[in-house]
Amino acid sequence: MNPKRLERLLRLRRIEESEATRQLGERLQQLDGIAGQRDRLETYQREYLQATLPDDANALKWLAGMRDQLRSALEQQDLRIQAAESQVETARQEWLERHRNSLSLEKLLQRRKAETAQHGARRQQTEQDLWATRQAHAREEASRWQSS
Repeated sequence: MNPKRLERLLRLRRIEESEATRQLGERLQQLDGIAGQRDRLETYQREYLQATLPDDANALKWLAGMRDQLRSALEQQDLRIQAAESQVETARQEWLERHRNSLSLEKLLQRRKAETAQHGARRQQTEQDLWATRQAHAREEASRWQSS
């Protein structure tokens, strides 16, 4: 494949890799946000668990209800974290594949450029050898004509 075409393809692969990097970053930010929410819920839960028990039956029911809601919210948040971690891993695998594709194509391009340069150097050497041979023959012919 032509090095120019490989360069265009490499630019496309790098754009794809950049997009995969951006998506991975977004997924990591989402995971951080969800984990931060879980930490806040955990803090609230600790506060409610450490709260002194009220004497009023209604207030005691309300406190028990809040504790149950917080426990349920933490369970839901754990599920959200698992889903976000899965998305991060998927995005990481996608980025890794795109990165490998870019690296492979870059190596191929370097090899092609080296082959093209080597081929060009050989062609130039051949042309120089032919020119030198023609010059030598021309001098021989000229010296023969002069000696005749």
